[in-house]
Amino acid sequence: MSDVSLVQRLLKRWPAKMPPHPLQAVLEQGALETLYQPIIALQSGAIDGHEALVRGQKDSDMETPQALLDAAQLAQMQMELELAWMGRALQSWGYPHTAGRIYLNLSAHTLVALSEPKAFKRLEGLFLVHRVPAKRVVVEVTQHRKLKEFNALERCTTALQALGCAIALDDVKASRRSLDLWLRLKPSVVKLDSRMTQDLQNDPDKAKVLRTLSNLAFKTGASLVAKAVEDAEDLRIVRDAGVHLAQGHFLGFPAPAAVDTLNLRARNVLAEKWTPPEPPSRPGDLTATDSGLQKLVGMRWFD
Repeated sequence: MSDVSLVQRLLKRWPAKMPPHPLQAVLEQGALETLYQPIIALQSGAIDGHEALVRGQKDSDMETPQALLDAAQLAQMQMELELAWMGRALQSWGYPHTAGRIYLNLSAHTLVALSEPKAFKRLEGLFLVHRVPAKRVVVEVTQHRKLKEFNALERCTTALQALGCAIALDDVKASRRSLDLWLRLKPSVVKLDSRMTQDLQNDPDKAKVLRTLSNLAFKTGASLVAKAVEDAEDLRIVRDAGVHLAQGHFLGFPAPAAVDTLNLRARNVLAEKWTPPEPPSRPGDLTATDSGLQKLVGMRWFD
């Protein structure tokens, strides 16, 4: 029997005798820390926004994001955790003095739960309480790999778009499932799986995939984000492939406060003379097989 199943049975049988889960205290005390990592527009060097990254209290059992998430899933409190850290991120962000947008992570399963009208009001209320306009918010759909409730997910993302939020699809790979979800949700931002930008200098096939996905993003009207850009040469390759946005340690480390300008070393790379790639044909309806993408799908490091 799994740990989750055991906890569920005990909660049902002895609800009054179970002590509060430690995560409950974390949420009640607001013991969450938020870091902000810049996301950069590669053609201009401007800061498009910051991704908000959650941490637990330092030196605690739930310091890392994964430890927080594991505890929340075990206690069936994932939605409560995600809404709490979303509120904390909005509170600490510094609007209206911070430039650009704030990127907020919400799992696909939480978005499904929030697709119900009463639950969605809680999400909408966070923007009102913290006085952050929805048009300055990008909601990143995470942990979508095993999702089955696509209709509910689509309902929630559509409602968020109606508020003025942008939708980003996170951890996209060159796989049929990722591409199908991309074309179904029609996000305005597509964030690539970090493996797609690792070791770019030694793997020319990855640069070809980046260029193909950049063409697909252009055709769907989405901005493509390369994550985990860690050095100058990878930044050049990503830029030359036509990727619109990037984040990674070379561009800026996660920090307690948002930054106003790109660091000098990255500015120097982006200031180099280069020729932007020609855009592909006009945007229009397409499928995941367009742009020769199907020939590249199924590569072992993207399965």
